[in-house]
Amino acid sequence: GPTGAGKSVLLALMALQFRRYAGAQVFAFDFGGSIRAAALAMGGDWHDLGGALADDASAPVALQPLARVDDAGERAWAAEWIAALLARESVTVTPELKEHLWSALTSLASAPVLERTITGLSVLLQSNALKQALQPYTVAGPWGRLLDAETERLGEAEVQAFETEGLIGAGAAPAVLSYLFHRIEDRFDGRPTLLIVDEGWLALDDPGFAGQLREWLKTLRKKNASVIFATQSLADIDGSAIAPAIIESCPTRILLPNERALEPQIAAIYRRFGLNDRQIEILSRATPKREYYCQSRRGNRVFELGLSEVALAFTAASSKTDQTAIDQILAAHGREGFAAAWLRRTNLDWAADMLTRNQEVSS
Repeated sequence: GPTGAGKSVLLALMALQFRRYAGAQVFAFDFGGSIRAAALAMGGDWHDLGGALADDASAPVALQPLARVDDAGERAWAAEWIAALLARESVTVTPELKEHLWSALTSLASAPVLERTITGLSVLLQSNALKQALQPYTVAGPWGRLLDAETERLGEAEVQAFETEGLIGAGAAPAVLSYLFHRIEDRFDGRPTLLIVDEGWLALDDPGFAGQLREWLKTLRKKNASVIFATQSLADIDGSAIAPAIIESCPTRILLPNERALEPQIAAIYRRFGLNDRQIEILSRATPKREYYCQSRRGNRVFELGLSEVALAFTAASSKTDQTAIDQILAAHGREGFAAAWLRRTNLDWAADMLTRNQEVSS
């Protein structure tokens, strides 16, 4: 649904409620920090991928995509991943190039783990053209801070949130996102898993990311995983190559109020997603930030979240002011003390006291 209609609040609430299941894990590709407070309150890791691209030495996330190339399966994935990088740099990927790349990766596999980096691979390549194509992804280039680490720093918490606002649009975005998708796949081990992709239209701009999402939508149910795909406009899905997969694989849809729903062009898109005139009218009259319209095989209805003050404190914290406050609280109290301190900031001292007592009893 459109911006400001309550999408981010709903996504954060769904992430929080999913943790009711034993061993549940949540992976969220966030945009604008909207799920940050909720993720931290659950003891999760929040990774600012865009901050890692900026000149920010405090950025904790660092990726080492080639660290496990000593494993044959991982080496095969790395060969495809590097080939995709080269293709984005206008290098023609030929069978000869793939053979040369495989040979270099095989040599890299025998090196110590600390040396299994993109820089290390570049040293093994004989072609200056290939070295030049990989240069932006090494420590000598603009994206090496994130992608060319000697040791990977990526949390192991059961809740992982990846902030993509500063990443989307950067040349490194497809490489970073495809690698993170690959790493997350390793965590799909049968535990209840929720994958959230917010502002999904950004993902559709990259064929590799869209292709991965299409495969996940088809296969993740077998791995006890669910996918939430969120976007501001159905037009973004309607015009994408993966529209059929999304429509077929996402039987439950939640639509947000849209005062422009009755406009002919917008109404036509809603109809292509199976809504009738009465349902489109309901969307046009619904109250933003309060009402939602659920469309499923079991039926359709308008619903409200009915959130308490405590729930709102963690789900409606997406403004720039909120992000600054989160930074300050983390600096003062750390991740373990974040939830209670955040509740006190929102004048919910009684809830903070209750949380603190429960933590003391548990410990």
